[in-house]
Amino acid sequence: MRKPFFILRNVVKSLSGGWIVKKFLSVMLLLATALLLNAGLPQGEFDWSKAKKLAPGIRIKHFTLKDPRPLNIWAVQIDFDNPRVYLVTTGRDENLGKPMPDYPSMKIETKRTRVQDFLKQYRQKGFDMRLAVNAAPWRPWTKPYNHKYSGNIGLAVSNGQVVAVPDKRAVPALVVRKNGKMEMISFKPGDKTDDIRLAVSGFDFVLRDGKQSCNNNMRLEPRTFFGLSQDGKKLYFLIVDGRQKGFSEGFAYCEGAQFLKYLGAWHGINMDGGGSTTLVTCRKNNVRVENCPPGTKPEQRSKAEKYTRPVANCLGVYISK
Repeated sequence: MRKPFFILRNVVKSLSGGWIVKKFLSVMLLLATALLLNAGLPQGEFDWSKAKKLAPGIRIKHFTLKDPRPLNIWAVQIDFDNPRVYLVTTGRDENLGKPMPDYPSMKIETKRTRVQDFLKQYRQKGFDMRLAVNAAPWRPWTKPYNHKYSGNIGLAVSNGQVVAVPDKRAVPALVVRKNGKMEMISFKPGDKTDDIRLAVSGFDFVLRDGKQSCNNNMRLEPRTFFGLSQDGKKLYFLIVDGRQKGFSEGFAYCEGAQFLKYLGAWHGINMDGGGSTTLVTCRKNNVRVENCPPGTKPEQRSKAEKYTRPVANCLGVYISK
């Protein structure tokens, strides 16, 4: 399915003409590519009653697709009409604001943690956490890629305590207000955080008010998307494996938007992805990495925890007593 895109791109490059002509052709190329990429994805709206019940208010579905390419996909619906369902995210590190020992030009915001360790830590504290995913992108991301701490994570608020705010540009963020209202907003530097109980941010909006707002990022990558229903009562996680030829070859931005809408989302954000993409569940006290991060060997897909990456912050779902 990637071949038609490269053919169309080469046609545009080969054509002579003015700037306006080439601009028009480039736009048409993007539209045609989006149609080609989306062609094999499910249409309509998914029936969540057919998904497995992981816990009260939480349903999970595993998709394996052959078109538009091999894809291994996990989707989660969290229903906040159930009063027992709560979200929690990574808190600020005790060394907040200090220079990173291994990258002194940046200040510490959080300590990087694997998603499965985040879930286990909360269960050890007595929280009945059933599911967790990776959330925000971060810096530094330079060799050797194993820095202990993270910074520049956008907007992050944990239990009403501000962990980080953006300082240069607006970021798309999932926020839970102190009155319980859940929203996806564009949070600008200088915006107030007084009424926010929880927040995590991502790279870009891919879905706003039911319409695709994705940019022209056509790269096929492992992806983590968050979606929110129109009434703000249902949260969706979309986890797409990638970089594994013949098993799961990743999503483009526009595909994430379409699939989120299929799941029931009205708004959607592309979160950190690539090797960070991780979905972890706990069933009958058994903690398991459900997806297969890049680098997972075929014979090790049932033990994918070996290949997970420590991330800047996580988002977990727990059930109150």
